[in-house]
Amino acid sequence: MALQFVATDAPLGSSDIPRRILLVFSYLLLIAFVTANVRRPGILILGAGLLLNFAAIIANGGLMPVTPETMARAHYTIPADVGNGDWVPHTKDVLLVREDVRLWFLGDRLVLAGLPAFRAFSLGDVIIVLGLVVTAGELLLPRVGRAPQGGLPGGRSGTTP
Repeated sequence: MALQFVATDAPLGSSDIPRRILLVFSYLLLIAFVTANVRRPGILILGAGLLLNFAAIIANGGLMPVTPETMARAHYTIPADVGNGDWVPHTKDVLLVREDVRLWFLGDRLVLAGLPAFRAFSLGDVIIVLGLVVTAGELLLPRVGRAPQGGLPGGRSGTTP
């Protein structure tokens, strides 16, 4: 996540190539984490969302695609110097007209207006949030266990011999 912050907000110069590289590398690290923790259902769900986002990012040159129409629905003012194919400052997005977007259905195309941040998001983001909720539930809610068949732990019946 720190790499994604650097990719979106650090002063890396006028070229967006370092941002693209950092974003892809951060996803590779997150996918490695998911692979190491795949036995948890919530992490598995989160991983599915990461893979959907990663597919869209790779297919569009290392940044998440977003269309001008989506940005308008999200009430985001596109800077005047940002054109088709350019990185949108302080985001992980590349601005692309609909015809230029690969895997459009996986890009940032969903909108929740009124939020202070993350107004445009993807299907993968929704699945990531679902995975986080399931993971939090797994970690925070008490586990309901059943006593072993013998009654007490260790197979003891509770009677004295």
